[in-house]
Amino acid sequence: MRSILTYRQELILFSIVDDFLKVMMPISSKYLIDKYNLDISSATVRNEMAKLEADGFLTKPHTSAGRIPARKALRFYIDRLNQQLSTDSDALDFTFLPKMEREMDRNQMSRSLADMISGTTQYLTQVSLSEEDEKVKGLLLTPITTHTLLLIIVLQSGAIRKIPVNMEDAITVPELEKLGNELNVLTFDQPISRLPEIIHAMKVRHALNGLKTNLARAAAEAAGEPGQIVGHSGFNHLIHQISSDISTLQLLYDDMESDQLNELIDLTKIDGVDVYFSDELNRDYDSISVIATDFHVNGMSGNLMIIGPELMGYKKVIGLMYAIRNQEMKKE
Repeated sequence: MRSILTYRQELILFSIVDDFLKVMMPISSKYLIDKYNLDISSATVRNEMAKLEADGFLTKPHTSAGRIPARKALRFYIDRLNQQLSTDSDALDFTFLPKMEREMDRNQMSRSLADMISGTTQYLTQVSLSEEDEKVKGLLLTPITTHTLLLIIVLQSGAIRKIPVNMEDAITVPELEKLGNELNVLTFDQPISRLPEIIHAMKVRHALNGLKTNLARAAAEAAGEPGQIVGHSGFNHLIHQISSDISTLQLLYDDMESDQLNELIDLTKIDGVDVYFSDELNRDYDSISVIATDFHVNGMSGNLMIIGPELMGYKKVIGLMYAIRNQEMKKE
């Protein structure tokens, strides 16, 4: 059952979490009153803090200390940040994205973005970029058996897609080479989504109609699987931040090296800026949180994941993510 907080309790709770994440020390009633000039007594603040503790939002390390936020308080804090920052786009200013060179390929851009964001946040950062309608820079038909050929498509990003295609016995190698050369000319610099249309429109002799149909299907399959380029930066930050959790660091490093960090969460369900704690991930990790969002830049779509300790600077990171999401809107 969800706890219903009063306005004063929400204010106190938000302030406790916000300040704790900055100083990483228990927050006392006197600290709050002195910092925020609260027009209430210390006893009243202590009573409210005691109620928040009883409701599972705060914990008390020892009798003489202030309170520290529990997971429930972190989730409350993150929800309030999302409410504030998602509607306060004018207060967000993160300007490096428009300065990115448009001639950069996706490999360069993903690495540059990851470096810049990690340098700003001081957390492990992954940037994944995909261009759903990349341009074709080369197409080749290569026979691999008497009944099968390989449709090879080279994309602008440098990605190569290979799809096996069934073919008829009656097709000779010279004829296949001629067909491949014609397709290469027709599809050069065309969006990959147009390949099926281009292939269907080709004029071929009757015996090649079956192959033409199979090639169009293979091209549609290739167009339906956008490539993705991943850039990482900042693992060294995480080494210092969770140095005692060797197993999580090793798992994260292995997943990063094998480009499997995207499997930590369901990226298709990202809604705005989402925060996941370790027990909400699709991996057996401890002591971390993942903040994720999707965005668009220079005609490319992408997603961004920032990974840090569970107690991290959520306000700065979430604000930065909304600023990045707003870049495309600002340019329009």
